[in-house]
Amino acid sequence: MKVSEALKVIDDGWVKKPKGFRVHFQKQENSEWVTEYSPGEKENPLDSDVVAWRLAWKLAEARNSDTPENADGAFLNIYVVDDLGNPIKYYASNQFHVFNRGEI
Repeated sequence: MKVSEALKVIDDGWVKKPKGFRVHFQKQENSEWVTEYSPGEKENPLDSDVVAWRLAWKLAEARNSDTPENADGAFLNIYVVDDLGNPIKYYASNQFHVFNRGEI
């Protein structure tokens, strides 16, 4: 087997590190539920899943507060995804986790 062939076999079977992370969430706009991401899909993703999970937690907590600017409703189904849109396990528990889980 040529080295280039061996490297292709290795690369195909190797666990790939995500190229970035985004926070997935859903919110109500004009009486419809829409899915959005932070950072947005056209922006550069975050480099760290831990940073993304902290952003997700802070977003969930901010929307749970009883301040007047949050009277329009909370963001729901907040979790972290990789660059391909696949859910990422929560770093603190190594389990899949959703903040503000809700039925839409």
